[in-house]
Amino acid sequence: MKRILRRILFIGAALVLALDAWLYLPGFLSGPQELTGETEVHFIDVGQGDSILLLSGGQAVLVDAGTAESGDTIVRYLEELGVQELYAVVATHPHADHIGGMARVIEAFPIGHFFMGRETANTATYGNMLDALEARGLRPTVPQPGDVLPFDSGASLTFLGPDDDVSDSDLNNRSLVTLFQAGGRSVLLMGDAEAAAERSLLNHYPLLSCEILKVGHHGASTSSSEEFLRAVRPSTAVISCGVNNDYGHPSPQTLENLSLAGVDDVRITAESGTVVLPLDPLPSSKENAA
Repeated sequence: MKRILRRILFIGAALVLALDAWLYLPGFLSGPQELTGETEVHFIDVGQGDSILLLSGGQAVLVDAGTAESGDTIVRYLEELGVQELYAVVATHPHADHIGGMARVIEAFPIGHFFMGRETANTATYGNMLDALEARGLRPTVPQPGDVLPFDSGASLTFLGPDDDVSDSDLNNRSLVTLFQAGGRSVLLMGDAEAAAERSLLNHYPLLSCEILKVGHHGASTSSSEEFLRAVRPSTAVISCGVNNDYGHPSPQTLENLSLAGVDDVRITAESGTVVLPLDPLPSSKENAA
Protein backbone atom coordinates (compact mmCIF):
# COMPACT_ATOMS: atom_id res chain seq x y z
CA MET A 1 0.00 0.00 0.00
CA LYS A 2 2.79 2.41 0.90
CA ARG A 3 4.52 1.72 -2.45
CA ILE A 4 1.33 2.37 -4.44
CA LEU A 5 0.62 5.55 -2.48
CA ARG A 6 4.14 6.84 -3.13
CA ARG A 7 3.69 6.28 -6.85
CA ILE A 8 0.39 8.15 -6.85
CA LEU A 9 1.99 11.07 -5.04
CA PHE A 10 4.90 11.01 -7.50
CA ILE A 11 2.55 11.24 -10.47
CA GLY A 12 0.60 13.98 -8.73
CA ALA A 13 3.77 16.04 -8.53
CA ALA A 14 4.29 15.55 -12.26
CA LEU A 15 0.80 16.72 -13.13
CA VAL A 16 1.47 20.19 -11.77
CA LEU A 17 4.47 20.50 -14.09
CA ALA A 18 2.46 20.66 -17.28
CA LEU A 19 4.43 23.71 -18.45
CA ASP A 20 8.16 24.12 -17.95
CA ALA A 21 10.50 27.00 -18.68
CA TRP A 22 11.82 25.57 -21.96
CA LEU A 23 8.38 25.03 -23.53
CA TYR A 24 6.90 27.61 -25.83
CA LEU A 25 3.85 27.89 -28.07
CA PRO A 26 4.89 29.35 -31.45
CA GLY A 27 2.37 27.58 -33.64
CA PHE A 28 4.01 24.63 -35.35
CA LEU A 29 2.71 25.57 -38.81
CA SER A 30 4.30 29.03 -38.76
CA GLY A 31 7.22 27.94 -40.95
CA PRO A 32 10.51 26.08 -40.63
CA GLN A 33 13.48 27.36 -38.65
CA GLU A 34 16.92 27.34 -40.26
CA LEU A 35 18.62 24.05 -39.43
CA THR A 36 22.20 24.37 -38.19
CA GLY A 37 23.08 20.77 -37.31
CA GLU A 38 23.05 17.28 -38.79
CA THR A 39 19.70 15.61 -38.13
CA GLU A 40 18.58 11.98 -38.27
CA VAL A 41 15.70 9.84 -37.09
CA HIS A 42 16.44 6.27 -36.00
CA PHE A 43 13.56 3.80 -35.77
CA ILE A 44 15.32 1.25 -33.60
CA ASP A 45 14.47 -2.40 -34.15
CA VAL A 46 13.18 -3.52 -30.76
CA GLY A 47 10.97 -6.33 -32.01
CA GLN A 48 7.29 -5.92 -31.16
CA GLY A 49 7.55 -2.43 -29.69
CA ASP A 50 8.55 1.16 -30.36
CA SER A 51 11.73 3.13 -29.80
CA ILE A 52 12.65 6.19 -31.86
CA LEU A 53 15.81 8.25 -31.52
CA LEU A 54 15.83 11.86 -32.73
CA LEU A 55 19.29 13.33 -33.29
CA SER A 56 19.89 16.96 -34.21
CA GLY A 57 22.93 19.13 -33.71
CA GLY A 58 24.40 16.81 -31.11
CA GLN A 59 21.22 16.61 -29.01
CA ALA A 60 19.37 13.31 -28.60
CA VAL A 61 15.72 12.67 -27.75
CA LEU A 62 14.36 9.16 -27.23
CA VAL A 63 10.68 8.44 -27.81
CA ASP A 64 9.70 5.17 -26.08
CA ALA A 65 11.97 2.30 -25.08
CA GLY A 66 10.45 -0.94 -26.36
CA THR A 67 10.01 -3.98 -24.15
CA ALA A 68 11.97 -4.90 -21.03
CA GLU A 69 14.02 -7.31 -23.13
CA SER A 70 15.10 -4.50 -25.46
CA GLY A 71 16.41 -2.15 -22.75
CA ASP A 72 20.01 -3.30 -23.09
CA THR A 73 19.73 -3.24 -26.89
CA ILE A 74 18.64 0.41 -26.84
CA VAL A 75 21.37 1.45 -24.39
CA ARG A 76 24.02 -0.31 -26.46
CA TYR A 77 22.71 1.24 -29.69
CA LEU A 78 22.84 4.75 -28.24
CA GLU A 79 26.30 4.21 -26.80
CA GLU A 80 27.59 2.98 -30.16
CA LEU A 81 26.33 6.23 -31.70
CA GLY A 82 28.26 8.19 -29.09
CA VAL A 83 25.20 9.36 -27.16
CA GLN A 84 26.30 10.25 -23.63
CA GLU A 85 23.18 12.02 -22.42
CA LEU A 86 19.59 12.49 -23.50
CA TYR A 87 18.21 15.97 -23.96
CA ALA A 88 14.74 14.53 -23.42
CA VAL A 89 12.82 11.26 -23.20
CA VAL A 90 9.16 10.75 -24.13
CA ALA A 91 7.07 7.84 -22.80
CA THR A 92 4.05 7.93 -25.12
CA HIS A 93 1.83 5.72 -22.94
CA PRO A 94 2.27 3.13 -20.17
CA HIS A 95 2.17 -0.09 -22.19
CA ALA A 96 5.01 -2.57 -21.72
CA ASP A 97 6.05 -2.57 -25.40
CA HIS A 98 6.73 1.17 -25.17
CA ILE A 99 8.12 1.67 -21.67
CA GLY A 100 9.49 -1.80 -20.94
CA GLY A 101 13.11 -0.74 -21.39
CA MET A 102 12.63 2.73 -19.94
CA ALA A 103 14.03 1.97 -16.47
CA ARG A 104 17.24 0.68 -18.07
CA VAL A 105 17.54 3.83 -20.21
CA ILE A 106 16.94 6.11 -17.22
CA GLU A 107 19.62 4.29 -15.25
CA ALA A 108 22.14 4.47 -18.13
CA PHE A 109 21.97 8.13 -19.23
CA PRO A 110 21.64 11.58 -17.71
CA ILE A 111 18.28 12.98 -18.90
CA GLY A 112 17.37 16.64 -19.19
CA HIS A 113 13.58 16.35 -19.48
CA PHE A 114 11.17 13.45 -19.14
CA PHE A 115 7.68 13.58 -20.66
CA MET A 116 4.75 11.28 -20.02
CA GLY A 117 0.97 11.40 -20.19
CA ARG A 118 -1.31 11.71 -17.18
CA GLU A 119 -2.47 8.08 -17.59
CA THR A 120 -1.09 5.50 -15.18
CA ALA A 121 -0.91 1.70 -15.08
CA ASN A 122 -0.89 -0.73 -12.17
CA THR A 123 1.92 -2.83 -13.62
CA ALA A 124 5.43 -3.79 -12.59
CA THR A 125 6.81 -2.22 -15.78
CA TYR A 126 5.24 1.15 -14.99
CA GLY A 127 6.37 0.92 -11.37
CA ASN A 128 9.93 0.15 -12.43
CA MET A 129 9.96 3.26 -14.60
CA LEU A 130 8.72 5.44 -11.74
CA ASP A 131 11.28 3.94 -9.37
CA ALA A 132 14.07 4.69 -11.84
CA LEU A 133 12.84 8.28 -12.27
CA GLU A 134 12.72 8.79 -8.53
CA ALA A 135 16.19 7.31 -8.06
CA ARG A 136 17.53 9.78 -10.65
CA GLY A 137 15.65 12.71 -9.09
CA LEU A 138 13.74 13.27 -12.34
CA ARG A 139 10.30 14.86 -12.10
CA PRO A 140 8.28 14.04 -15.22
CA THR A 141 6.42 16.72 -17.16
CA VAL A 142 2.94 16.19 -18.58
CA PRO A 143 2.92 18.20 -21.83
CA GLN A 144 -0.13 19.94 -23.25
CA PRO A 145 -1.13 19.94 -26.94
CA GLY A 146 0.82 22.71 -28.65
CA ASP A 147 3.83 22.61 -26.32
CA VAL A 148 7.13 22.68 -28.19
CA LEU A 149 10.56 21.39 -27.22
CA PRO A 150 13.19 23.38 -29.17
CA PHE A 151 16.56 21.95 -30.20
CA ASP A 152 19.63 24.19 -30.37
CA SER A 153 19.92 23.28 -34.06
CA GLY A 154 16.60 24.90 -34.96
CA ALA A 155 14.73 21.59 -35.00
CA SER A 156 11.69 21.18 -32.74
CA LEU A 157 9.41 18.56 -31.25
CA THR A 158 5.77 19.61 -30.91
CA PHE A 159 3.28 17.75 -28.72
CA LEU A 160 0.03 17.53 -30.70
CA GLY A 161 -2.09 15.21 -28.60
CA PRO A 162 -3.98 13.67 -27.02
CA ASP A 163 -6.51 16.45 -26.59
CA ASP A 164 -9.39 16.41 -24.12
CA ASP A 165 -11.84 15.06 -26.72
CA VAL A 166 -9.97 11.72 -26.79
CA SER A 167 -11.47 9.26 -24.31
CA ASP A 168 -9.22 7.76 -21.66
CA SER A 169 -11.02 4.42 -21.96
CA ASP A 170 -8.27 3.17 -24.29
CA LEU A 171 -4.63 3.89 -23.38
CA ASN A 172 -3.59 3.53 -27.01
CA ASN A 173 -5.63 6.57 -28.00
CA ARG A 174 -4.10 8.53 -25.12
CA SER A 175 -0.63 8.13 -26.62
CA LEU A 176 1.45 11.30 -26.75
CA VAL A 177 1.55 12.24 -30.43
CA THR A 178 4.49 14.38 -31.53
CA LEU A 179 5.67 16.16 -34.67
CA PHE A 180 9.43 16.43 -35.19
CA GLN A 181 10.40 19.27 -37.56
CA ALA A 182 13.83 20.04 -38.95
CA GLY A 183 14.75 22.30 -41.85
CA GLY A 184 11.35 22.08 -43.51
CA ARG A 185 11.15 18.29 -43.04
CA SER A 186 8.63 16.69 -40.68
CA VAL A 187 8.15 13.36 -38.93
CA LEU A 188 4.84 12.49 -37.26
CA LEU A 189 5.17 10.01 -34.39
CA MET A 190 1.81 8.42 -33.56
CA GLY A 191 2.65 6.10 -30.66
CA ASP A 192 -0.24 3.60 -30.53
CA ALA A 193 -2.88 6.19 -31.45
CA GLU A 194 -5.90 4.74 -33.22
CA ALA A 195 -8.81 6.07 -35.28
CA ALA A 196 -10.38 8.20 -32.51
CA ALA A 197 -7.09 9.97 -31.87
CA GLU A 198 -6.55 10.43 -35.61
CA ARG A 199 -9.94 12.16 -35.91
CA SER A 200 -9.07 14.42 -33.00
CA LEU A 201 -5.77 15.41 -34.61
CA LEU A 202 -7.46 16.33 -37.89
CA ASN A 203 -10.12 18.27 -36.00
CA HIS A 204 -7.60 20.33 -34.06
CA TYR A 205 -4.95 20.55 -36.79
CA PRO A 206 -6.74 20.52 -40.17
CA LEU A 207 -3.54 21.53 -41.98
CA LEU A 208 -1.45 18.78 -40.39
CA SER A 209 0.89 17.02 -42.80
CA CYS A 210 4.17 15.18 -42.65
CA GLU A 211 6.85 13.76 -44.87
CA ILE A 212 7.53 10.72 -42.68
CA LEU A 213 4.90 8.90 -40.63
CA LYS A 214 5.65 6.51 -37.79
CA VAL A 215 2.55 4.39 -38.31
CA GLY A 216 0.33 4.10 -35.24
CA HIS A 217 0.05 0.89 -33.18
CA HIS A 218 2.60 -1.13 -35.13
CA GLY A 219 0.43 -1.16 -38.24
CA ALA A 220 -2.73 -2.51 -36.59
CA SER A 221 -5.99 -2.23 -38.52
CA THR A 222 -7.41 0.04 -35.80
CA SER A 223 -4.98 2.80 -36.83
CA SER A 224 -3.98 4.52 -40.07
CA SER A 225 -7.42 5.07 -41.58
CA GLU A 226 -7.42 5.98 -45.25
CA GLU A 227 -8.98 9.36 -44.36
CA PHE A 228 -6.13 10.16 -41.98
CA LEU A 229 -3.42 9.04 -44.38
CA ARG A 230 -4.85 11.08 -47.25
CA ALA A 231 -4.99 14.13 -44.98
CA VAL A 232 -1.43 14.03 -43.63
CA ARG A 233 0.05 12.86 -46.98
CA PRO A 234 3.28 11.16 -45.91
CA SER A 235 5.73 10.07 -48.61
CA THR A 236 7.40 7.54 -46.29
CA ALA A 237 5.83 5.35 -43.59
CA VAL A 238 7.70 3.36 -40.96
CA ILE A 239 6.11 0.42 -39.13
CA SER A 240 7.81 -0.89 -36.00
CA CYS A 241 6.87 -4.50 -35.27
CA GLY A 242 8.36 -7.89 -34.49
CA VAL A 243 9.09 -10.76 -36.85
CA ASN A 244 6.19 -13.24 -36.93
CA ASN A 245 4.49 -11.38 -34.07
CA ASP A 246 1.34 -12.77 -32.45
CA TYR A 247 -0.82 -9.83 -33.59
CA GLY A 248 -0.40 -10.13 -37.35
CA HIS A 249 1.17 -6.67 -37.56
CA PRO A 250 1.23 -4.97 -39.90
CA SER A 251 -2.38 -5.57 -40.87
CA PRO A 252 -3.08 -6.12 -44.59
CA GLN A 253 -5.75 -3.41 -44.24
CA THR A 254 -3.17 -0.89 -43.05
CA LEU A 255 -0.84 -1.74 -45.92
CA GLU A 256 -3.75 -1.34 -48.35
CA ASN A 257 -4.70 2.02 -46.82
CA LEU A 258 -1.11 3.21 -47.21
CA SER A 259 -1.11 2.15 -50.84
CA LEU A 260 -4.48 3.81 -51.54
CA ALA A 261 -3.17 7.02 -49.96
CA GLY A 262 -0.20 6.98 -52.33
CA VAL A 263 2.45 6.02 -49.77
CA ASP A 264 4.84 3.93 -51.83
CA ASP A 265 7.82 3.96 -49.47
CA VAL A 266 6.91 1.71 -46.52
CA ARG A 267 9.68 0.54 -44.18
CA ILE A 268 8.98 -2.32 -41.73
CA THR A 269 11.51 -3.02 -39.00
CA ALA A 270 10.54 -6.71 -38.94
CA GLU A 271 11.85 -6.91 -42.50
CA SER A 272 14.70 -4.41 -42.64
CA GLY A 273 15.79 -3.98 -39.03
CA THR A 274 16.55 -0.51 -37.69
CA VAL A 275 15.52 2.26 -40.10
CA VAL A 276 17.70 5.39 -40.22
CA LEU A 277 16.39 8.42 -42.11
CA PRO A 278 18.61 11.51 -42.50
CA LEU A 279 16.72 14.82 -42.59
CA ASP A 280 18.66 17.11 -44.88
CA PRO A 281 17.22 20.66 -44.93
CA LEU A 282 14.99 21.54 -47.85
CA PRO A 283 16.43 24.21 -50.18
CA SER A 284 15.45 27.73 -49.14
CA SER A 285 13.58 30.07 -51.45
CA LYS A 286 16.83 32.03 -51.94
CA GLU A 287 18.66 28.89 -53.01
CA ASN A 288 15.86 28.03 -55.44
CA ALA A 289 16.07 31.50 -56.95
CA ALA A 290 19.85 31.43 -57.37
